[in-house]
Amino acid sequence: MSDSESPRSKPSIPERSSYTCPGELYSIPRGIHLARLAAYYHKCRDCEHRSDAGHVFPSNHDLRRETPQRAATRTSLVTEESVRGVYLNELDRNRALAWGEAFAGLLWEQQPMVASREPTDNAQIVAEECIERNIPAKGPTVVVGFDERTSSPDIVTGAVLGLRRMGCPVIDLGQTALPTLAFNVQSLDAAGGLFVTGAGCNPSMTGFEFFTHGALPISYETLSQLEQAVKTGVGRQTRQIGGHSPRQGQDQYVASLEYHFHALRPLRVVCGSSTRLLRRTLDRLFAKLPCTVTHVELPTRRRDLFDGRDVDLQRVATVVVEGQQHLGMIIDEDGRHAAFITDRGRLVSPREVARLLIEFVQREHHAAEFVVSTSLLSDANHWLDGRNSLAIDGGETINGLVRLMIEKQAIVALSADGRVWFRQEYAACDALLVLACVLQALSLSDTPFSEVVARISRDIDGN
Repeated sequence: MSDSESPRSKPSIPERSSYTCPGELYSIPRGIHLARLAAYYHKCRDCEHRSDAGHVFPSNHDLRRETPQRAATRTSLVTEESVRGVYLNELDRNRALAWGEAFAGLLWEQQPMVASREPTDNAQIVAEECIERNIPAKGPTVVVGFDERTSSPDIVTGAVLGLRRMGCPVIDLGQTALPTLAFNVQSLDAAGGLFVTGAGCNPSMTGFEFFTHGALPISYETLSQLEQAVKTGVGRQTRQIGGHSPRQGQDQYVASLEYHFHALRPLRVVCGSSTRLLRRTLDRLFAKLPCTVTHVELPTRRRDLFDGRDVDLQRVATVVVEGQQHLGMIIDEDGRHAAFITDRGRLVSPREVARLLIEFVQREHHAAEFVVSTSLLSDANHWLDGRNSLAIDGGETINGLVRLMIEKQAIVALSADGRVWFRQEYAACDALLVLACVLQALSLSDTPFSEVVARISRDIDGN
């Protein structure tokens, strides 16, 4: 008997150019097929092509038996304030569609709207009556956008399809920034906003940030309810497909920022960021100012903005010191987290930034109220002692902090992780607004940033 006829040999499996995973609508190339096999992707257990593994596994590899022991599958993609998952492995276009449907279901419950009929508190009853009376139901409008990651256009495509299938009109900003999306949710009086982003994570990750009416961020409890709806499915509230309207929302957003960049002395600023859009926005703002901005392009990755050993912080600090600039800052990918660096290359702590902002805002608004995270409350009370201002305990959750800011009509809310919310027409969390305040504070005198921070630090240490 020849070797080819040996009973231990197996017929070769012809290589395919494309594959379709169980339950998915779109094919994937062979490279992704092999990568999913190597990562023990859960759908591979039921795939008829699981034996077509090339050189990834031995020929007798039993994926059904090995996967339960070796695969590390997370049970939830929900974080405290967002949804994050590995692109394709944990979050693909089809699963994004389910998240879009779940979010639409939430908005229908919160704000059911029907043509020729007053809204009621029960979206299901409204939908049933519309079907009986043959009235097209108008779903809640949702503003959507996505960041600059290569996975984001694919994910937003699925999410938009899910929203439209649930009857939600979609206003599509395309590639944009998270503060821009929040601004447009408010200015367009939309029922909600959905932003596709992997901000705060390494490049393999993608996910969602959600807003309800008034650009109010959704946090853990509601996100967990959405994830459960993704798993169980959501009933359609209308047979009508929601419309899709592209919109350019950047110009109005930039115009809203220009008011805050005024009365500045000629300051030289270094800004490190990983997004092209933010660099273009800063160039537009600084074109009308006596200030200059030097950009440092950073990689897309997860970083600790308050660890002075971070290589990106050190890069920006080097440019500041060697170029004799007045200050530097890094704006993270989400456009909300930021860190500042003095003219001497020293990293400014979140408490020092909070102290500077409270001092500056209180100077402009003598009876201002501030909502702060519990961990900042003692410091804030010390800083405001003897002044006609008040610090309010906002807890440690972002949703609670922002809600209390709106309820109390406070001027500013500050979180322990360095983010700042400003009360405008809505609660705006934007690193560019923080930059505007810092530049205005430094423009009150010729004192170097390093000396301002040193004074603040002495005051904090004396608390």
